[in-house]
Amino acid sequence: MNLTEELNKLQALVGKDPEGFIAQYNFLQENFTTEDEKKLIHDFVESAVKQSVQKIDNFVEDAKVKVQLINVSKIISLSYIAENYFDKTRNWLYQRINGSVVNGKPARFTPSDIDKLNYALQDVSKKIGSTVISL
Repeated sequence: MNLTEELNKLQALVGKDPEGFIAQYNFLQENFTTEDEKKLIHDFVESAVKQSVQKIDNFVEDAKVKVQLINVSKIISLSYIAENYFDKTRNWLYQRINGSVVNGKPARFTPSDIDKLNYALQDVSKKIGSTVISL
């Protein structure tokens, strides 16, 4: 029985099988009892928890952007924003809004992209607000 192999088994269960994770964790606690082994197990679980929290934070952040743009996307063309403010296609923008997997990882807005998106929305708002139709 090798601690590294058993930790790899535990890693495979992270975020996929909570009951299996708990069972494997309990197995590790029962069979690896030296202080060094306990520390390795603790450090591993702490790292796994931090990674899971980061994934949740990313999901929440992506969902916030998507929810905030739902009403806006019904009013204005996000294609216009993608092309005129980002010099990108509408697919590029929608990939980030939806968190689509691109090249093996979720597409996300960078802080700079969020700044640019906020600028674009404000600029479009000003253009619409200053438009007056006269006969």
